[in-house]
Amino acid sequence: MSNSKASPAPVVWPLVVAVIGVFAIFLVIVSLARTPVTPITSVVNVPEDQQWKLTSEGRKARLTEVKGATRTELNSYGWIDQNGGVVRLPIDRAIELTLAEINADR
Repeated sequence: MSNSKASPAPVVWPLVVAVIGVFAIFLVIVSLARTPVTPITSVVNVPEDQQWKLTSEGRKARLTEVKGATRTELNSYGWIDQNGGVVRLPIDRAIELTLAEINADR
């Protein structure tokens, strides 16, 4: 009797299947990334007050409008709550009054 033991064959198939699987997943991800997306401008039934969101020009115009309104509020006087006696001051004046109040406490 010979006492020779056959060495087990290397397990290659699971490695081959895993490499092919990873490559297949990579190809799926690449193909999904390259698929064109339907532009938002093709959306229908958008309410009138939300249509500015559909184009970059509309978003730029809205940003300009909001910045202008904010700038106006930061640099003008106005009532916040007239019954409660709360007013809006220009930001520079509010800073001056706050600093004067802090310095008066020292």
